[in-house]
Order: sequence, then C-alpha cells, then structure tokens
Amino acid sequence: MLTFSKTIETIDSHTEGNPTRVIVAGVPIPEGETLWDKKCRMESEYDQIRKLVNFEPRGGGLMCSVLLMPPLIEQADFSILIMEQEGYVPMSGHCAIGTAMTVVSNGMVPMQEPITKVRLHTLAGLVEAQVRVENNEVIDVTITNVESFLLMQDQCLKVEGLGDLKIDLGYGGDFYPIINADQIDLILDAAHEREIVAVAKKIRSAVADQLSVQHPEKSEIDQCYQVQFISEKTTNGGDIRNTVVAPPGAMDRSPCGTGTSLLTARALDKGIVQIGNEYKVEGPLGTFFIGKAVSQENRKGINYVVPQVTGRAFITGFNKIVLSEHDPFPDGFQIGV
Repeated sequence: MLTFSKTIETIDSHTEGNPTRVIVAGVPIPEGETLWDKKCRMESEYDQIRKLVNFEPRGGGLMCSVLLMPPLIEQADFSILIMEQEGYVPMSGHCAIGTAMTVVSNGMVPMQEPITKVRLHTLAGLVEAQVRVENNEVIDVTITNVESFLLMQDQCLKVEGLGDLKIDLGYGGDFYPIINADQIDLILDAAHEREIVAVAKKIRSAVADQLSVQHPEKSEIDQCYQVQFISEKTTNGGDIRNTVVAPPGAMDRSPCGTGTSLLTARALDKGIVQIGNEYKVEGPLGTFFIGKAVSQENRKGINYVVPQVTGRAFITGFNKIVLSEHDPFPDGFQIGV
C-alpha cells in the first residue's frame, strides 16, 4: 500500500489563461491573530508547502496557489494567502477571480442566480467578488479591488542596454513600473516571451536600485517585484495591451488583474476614461479583462481609485498532491531562474 508524508488537496483553474491552485485540504492553518501574522508564520514554518505546490515537478513557472482559510474579519467569507513563485503577495486579481469561481462552482458558497457574492480577505485588504451565474454555471467574475493609484508619473529610469526610459509606477494590489513597450520596440505576445522576460529582469533591477517604493498608507507593502509592459500599437480588440512579468521570470498569461486595476486608475488620472467607463485590457494570449473605475478620492495629492475587474475562470482539475517519503525533491525545484 502506498504511503505519503504529505497529501494536499487542491482545485485547479485558469483565469484567462493563468493558473490558480486553491488549497482546500491537507495544509494546517498557520497560527496568528492577523492575516499578516499568519503570512509570517507560513513563511517561517511552512514555506515548503508553497514550494511543493507551486514548483516543478508538481507545478510550474506560473503556478500560483491560494490557501483558503476561515475568515479573520466579519466582513469576509474567507481569508486567503496568495502564494507565488518568490513568496507571498498582497493581492492577485487572477487568483481572486479563480478563487471566487472555485468556491461558488464547488458549493463552498451557496450558488445564487444571477449574482453570488464572495468576500475575500487578502493581505492588501477586502476584495468583493460578484460571481455571475446562469443555469448553475459561473459565467464570469467581477472583483471590486483595493484602492489603486499612480505613485510616480514620467519617472526617468536608467536601464542597462536600454538607456533612459520614461515610466509610470503605481499600485493595483501590487506595485508595478509601467513601461510603454512601443518606445523600445518590444512586441507583447507569447512568441516573444524570452525577450520580454529578459528586458523585465533589467527593469526590475533598475527599479530596485534607483527607486524607493512604499504604499503611502500601508507601510508593510514596500516591494515592487513585477514589471508591467503596455502597448497601444499591438492591440487586437482591446483598448490597451498589457503584459506583466512575474518573478523570478515568467510572463503572466492573463491580462493581469492587479495590473488591470492599476491601468484603470492610470487611465482615469490621464483622462482616458471617466468613472463608470469600461477599459478593455488585452493580455498576451488575446484574452481580456474589463476594468472600470467606480469611485475616486484624493488624499495628500494621490488619487485613490476603486477599480472593478471582470474576467473568466475555468476549472482545470481536482488534484491530490502527494509527497513520497523518499522523493529527492521535497521542496520541488526551479530551472532557469
């Protein structure tokens, strides 16, 4: 009879092309009074789980996992920890959409037509999802994300091999530098992933060396670990094309939910859209997120925008991940990072 030292049950999905793995059993709930406490405990004592679930040979370079937990605040249905390739992130739009679809599709939240609401407590704050249901099937999900904003505009960044680049930098649940790919003749599609990732690594290093990044109201959020490229020349039905590179070096297959949140706030700031207008953001696979600014408030010179992001997610599998006692890779592995 087979025996395993670990067995973890997950429900896997993709959101407009990017994977989400929701952990539903087999992982202890980390101790801690706050979600940040639980994140720190998970990081210090149970980080093998993140690696086991996300890394090869059980995951891959884009796998993101979500630890589903009972709510820590009364406004939420669940508290969640979002685990990516390099660590624990404040928020992920595609993961939030995938998680909301998963819990409704699998009866963890009673399904109601036409809208089932799911409230997710993330490290970035409370995210409400409106899950649209027709004939007992999830059609799409609209998340109301945390406040998003531009922190810097037209900032000069010196990048090795590229010279001086003009960038914006802001927050949509995570921080991103925004680089117009058209200024460096970078084509934002799947066929050019290797080139996109190589340029992103240079930009990420330059941001770390030259810019100080911190959320104005949440001091614990102080990392800018992803890079966001945009293009207005290579769209195919979208208002803008968006390609995000996540560490240690993989191209987001979706249009990126937190990235779309930031681009929606940016578009409002620059007068490209108005409150309530749809902003169609195209990803590298030709799938779309629909952004919409629903409100804004200026505090200390920063325009904080509440964005909504709509996208689709689909179940890809019901997984039982196991670790054999003598497996030579108990932490998984990464190649090419």
